[in-house]
Amino acid sequence: MRRFTLPGAVLLALAVVFAIAWGTQPGTARVAMPNGQAAAVTSITRSCPPAAPGSAAGRISMIALPGAGTGAVGSGTVKSAAATPTGAATFSAVLAAPGSTSPGGKPSASATAKTKEAQPVTVSAPGTAATVTPPGGGGTAVAATGQMAEGFEAEQTDASGTGVVSCTHPGSDMWFVGTGQAAGAAQTRLYLMNTGTLTATADVTILTDTGQQNGLTNAITVPPDQSVAENITPYVGGSQALALHVQTSSGQVAAAVWEGGGTDGAWLPQAAAPATSLVIPGLTVASSAAKLFVVVPGPVNARLKVVAYTPAGAVTQFPGSPVDASAGAVTPLALNSLGASAAGLKVTSNVPVVAGALVPGTGIGSFTTAVPPITEQGVVAGNPVSRGVTVGLLLTAPSAAARASVSVISADGSVMTPAGDQTVTVTAGHTLAVAVPRPQDSRQPFAIVITPQAASGPLYAVRVVTSGTGGLTAPLSSLLPVSSAMTSITLPPAENSYTAVLP
Repeated sequence: MRRFTLPGAVLLALAVVFAIAWGTQPGTARVAMPNGQAAAVTSITRSCPPAAPGSAAGRISMIALPGAGTGAVGSGTVKSAAATPTGAATFSAVLAAPGSTSPGGKPSASATAKTKEAQPVTVSAPGTAATVTPPGGGGTAVAATGQMAEGFEAEQTDASGTGVVSCTHPGSDMWFVGTGQAAGAAQTRLYLMNTGTLTATADVTILTDTGQQNGLTNAITVPPDQSVAENITPYVGGSQALALHVQTSSGQVAAAVWEGGGTDGAWLPQAAAPATSLVIPGLTVASSAAKLFVVVPGPVNARLKVVAYTPAGAVTQFPGSPVDASAGAVTPLALNSLGASAAGLKVTSNVPVVAGALVPGTGIGSFTTAVPPITEQGVVAGNPVSRGVTVGLLLTAPSAAARASVSVISADGSVMTPAGDQTVTVTAGHTLAVAVPRPQDSRQPFAIVITPQAASGPLYAVRVVTSGTGGLTAPLSSLLPVSSAMTSITLPPAENSYTAVLP
């Protein structure tokens, strides 16, 4: 009988624990949200890089589009936002003028020198397109609160008011994909901006078509309210393509990358995270010589399938043989078979990849990249009203038909839907080019809003600007992937749970 004593005691103890747990299990949680619950966006932080090398001081275009009942865009109407603002967007020159990092990865004296104190620029006008001149000469921190945080979008613009790069959220893991030093990018510069209160430490991995480069072996330190610029050019000599992977081990940074030579250059849009299926919108009708860049971060070579969605339908790229991309490198691929068709690309791979494309145009050309589909609404804040330019959208629906409304918002808050009811339909597996007319009697940059309709399929978009005659078939001046500007976020579901810790 003694041999059954210990097992019996264990079983008795387990029974007691079970009885206690059963008797004290939680009731229905009042915060249970099995399907998630939406909460309004009330605060947002963005960081805009300094002006591009050799260019005049940049400006910032922004717009906030509060939700229904607070000055939201109305389809098919012309009105002014009359909501009383309960928040503001503040543009502060809290980031020091950029400098280079020392060989040890720490900012040099020029990188950490504070800019002169300047009064922040404050905008409190939801529902209107605004363009401001940021104070100071370094990067710019943008903090929006209240209604100004709902549906907020901000971009650095050039002299014409064209948004050339989105002001980005601070993060800890970012990818950028572009062309190489021997293929047109005589200079490559990386900007890291820290709007937080803690020092950030960033590791930068450089990949080219020949593999990983070892130029930046030490982490880069970015103090609070500072920006750091790093010249990547010496580390990528002879390259045909490159990718930068920015990861922080402490704190968060916003990152921006510029490529070019002299005063001609372009910003690289931040790429979507590695995935086995990516969509790259924005290859214009003049993109017959576009190049695709595919990055394979992992140790296994990628086998790629590339499909171009044109106005006439899907066109398989590189038919007849699979396309391989080397592990730990960037593979450049010429897209010569597109002819003069506008297109979006879908890249499918057996392993996660990062991808982007270079489209020929003014100077070095313009870059587009893999992006998520538009959620709730897509917004471009800075669009030029200059004569001799055409502004348009390239809309791609890879998997199912997509329907969306397109609205134009001017600096006085007037809302116009071009051609009356501008609801566009993109057939599944197609790309549609849509010209967007500028507001009448307006001399200020305007905003474009794309709102997917109910039951619409996934929609990917790029804003395109061309110059000269020919409309959207004219020479390309600028591409900007369309970002989602959220008025609310979905909180994760909360359900009953019970956790017990036993010795």
